[in-house]
Amino acid sequence: MALVNCPECQHRVSDSAVTCPSCGHPLKMHAVPPQFLAWRPFEYKSKATLFGLPLVHIVSGPAWTLAGFKPAKGIIAVGPVAIGVLALGGVGLGGICLGGIGLGIISLGGLAVGLILALGGGALGYIAVGGLAVGVYSVGGLSIGVHTIYNDPEILEKIQRFFGFF
Repeated sequence: MALVNCPECQHRVSDSAVTCPSCGHPLKMHAVPPQFLAWRPFEYKSKATLFGLPLVHIVSGPAWTLAGFKPAKGIIAVGPVAIGVLALGGVGLGGICLGGIGLGIISLGGLAVGLILALGGGALGYIAVGGLAVGVYSVGGLSIGVHTIYNDPEILEKIQRFFGFF
């Protein structure tokens, strides 16, 4: 076991050390199996179609590649960018959307924009529920709307009737 100089801070470290104990600079790269280095995007399209769209379309990998923009488009779409009746992805567009950013009729996500219902950290829709909620009926930490908890005390009863629970 020999001592070598860290290329970052010049501190003397063991040649078997993975990182420099002084500055944390990596000294050895771990052996990575070749199957992990050869990562390939994945795509699945069902043969069954409805209205010219595949019933299920799944895309794994970056939405933008050298070949261009590659969103998942189908009745059920899953991918970084998903467009469909049921869209699940980082960005979801369509009927029912679940994702980091959702834009649809019913939308759930970090930032949700829904024509009827939006649920998320930031929500914009006819019925909006979230940390920042903007809508006709809005409930949230900061809710802006015609009907909120503060200006319409019956809103909680309306929400309970709409969802049928609580």
